[in-house]
Amino acid sequence: MPVLRVGVDDTDSVKGMCTTYVGAVLERKLLSMGCRKAELSRLIRLNPNCPFKTRGNAAVSLHLEVPEEMVEQVVKTVVKTVEELYEKGYENTQPGVVFYEGVDVPEEWKRFAFRAVREIVSLDDALTLAEKHGARVFMFNGGRGVIGALAAIALPLTNPTYEAIAYRVRDNWGTVRRIDVNSVLELVRTGLSFDTYDPASREIRITPHTPCPVLAGVRSASAENAVKALGIVKFHEEIELTTVYATNQATDMHYVESKISQLRPFTNAVIAGTVASNPSTTQGGHVFFKLNDGRDTVTCAVYAPTGGLRKVASALMPGDELTVMGAVKQKPQGLTVNVEKIEVKRLVEHFVLRPPLCPGCGRRTESAGREQGYRCRRCGVKLPSEAVEKTSVPRKISPGIYEAAISARRHLTKPVGLTYLGVVNSQ
Repeated sequence: MPVLRVGVDDTDSVKGMCTTYVGAVLERKLLSMGCRKAELSRLIRLNPNCPFKTRGNAAVSLHLEVPEEMVEQVVKTVVKTVEELYEKGYENTQPGVVFYEGVDVPEEWKRFAFRAVREIVSLDDALTLAEKHGARVFMFNGGRGVIGALAAIALPLTNPTYEAIAYRVRDNWGTVRRIDVNSVLELVRTGLSFDTYDPASREIRITPHTPCPVLAGVRSASAENAVKALGIVKFHEEIELTTVYATNQATDMHYVESKISQLRPFTNAVIAGTVASNPSTTQGGHVFFKLNDGRDTVTCAVYAPTGGLRKVASALMPGDELTVMGAVKQKPQGLTVNVEKIEVKRLVEHFVLRPPLCPGCGRRTESAGREQGYRCRRCGVKLPSEAVEKTSVPRKISPGIYEAAISARRHLTKPVGLTYLGVVNSQ
């Protein structure tokens, strides 16, 4: 049977709904009609800096084997379901649906999908590519979701992660989620999942804070473990349905190695350089420092919610060699990197300087003035500036990779512990 690929995006609002729920409902309907999965459905996180995003900027795609005589019925079912479920009355909720029949996805679609994860792309580009390769497109309320729908179909997943999601019955939408905390802690102990619980803030991370249909989503390195992990969590409310998605979450796919001169707003960069200023801390606990890549300098911001990463930033010194990873934003001070990870490669030695001891009386000398050396007030002995006493002081940090707190981590950012997942930044 031919493979029909269905992409859907932008069905939610800040007040409710979730595109992954729309995908799960569609999956259940289409399988009940006789379609078969050609591969797991996908949950694709797009550029987290996109100014048009509703919440987590996720699109979904379904990849199905569909009998030729059923294709039109499937198309009608999908379009009708999206039209029924999407959040109406919101200017920024602009659903898009893309259908593509074919075993192989066009290469230029794949390149477009990577761009959609890493930068800002236009709706016109998406529509042009869809038309060029014979895709069918349906747009609602402006249809900007066509961008994500096409990207969700086309994005290669070389090293995917997986998320198993349980959805609430409609009567419970908008109410407090009833979940057994001890079962979540038990899940943490099994090691089957990641980003499940933040021990620093004692925050459960598998439940959203919005009035959407999601009850809980558990992430893992395999589909099997994701399903097992969700089964460990105990809920004190009814579940409407569950599904598991292959995802690009926790892959660092949004990052691109960049020079400071190449930085643009709304992109996600990896920059190697040298600390060019002493860190400064604002009243709110945010830390700022300058990074120089040998030609240019950029401001790096490490905000208070990042937790321990802020302490690392505050312990940096000029001359330290780093690689920073984060979101590029336009701020009053110019382009700024909102840091999500810091790799400390080399630390300069930290010395404390003290006036030398007098060789005559053994007492501590004092400065004779700027670049005038030192003198002993008691003996009158003069010593040159080079006689300063230098004592090496241990640094508060060591070389290594440091990351934001779990509660501040974005969907695409790879936890340091997931070393078997590769950074995909070469496309």
